[in-house]
Amino acid sequence: MTPFLTDPDDPGRIRPPAPPAVFGLPVRTLGIATHWHSPATGALLAAEIGRQPRNLHTHLQRIALWASLGNSAALGAALVDFWIVLGPFGRDLRQRLLRQHGPALADGGLADYLGEHLDTGIDRHAPRAALPGVVLARPVEGSQCFLKTTTREGSTP
Repeated sequence: MTPFLTDPDDPGRIRPPAPPAVFGLPVRTLGIATHWHSPATGALLAAEIGRQPRNLHTHLQRIALWASLGNSAALGAALVDFWIVLGPFGRDLRQRLLRQHGPALADGGLADYLGEHLDTGIDRHAPRAALPGVVLARPVEGSQCFLKTTTREGSTP
């Protein structure tokens, strides 16, 4: 099925969607949670973050959405992704977000974890960063060998 848009001036004319309409999300608004107030929007934002992790606008939209929906687990995952992307930069922004959303994260101990990493950010390979819903975490680094070659008795390798 190909998505299409109708032209309001000429309803019989069908035209392909413009880039902002592909996902049905506005490109430059932080108030996305008030317009598309659903978990499906959070899934779309997470997919967009997976494709373009350095788009800080999308991260802030995702954080605002989950905060407005009151889902503390998804909010924590969005904040961890944001901490990963910022790296060692943006301490003041991180501090403001933690002050704003810290009470929602206090139950799971995530507020303390994020507070410990205000200056350094979170490494994407940190095992604690691999929470459900975190898009950018990669808890295993390097190559792991789970199989090893063995020989049977009496045979040569």
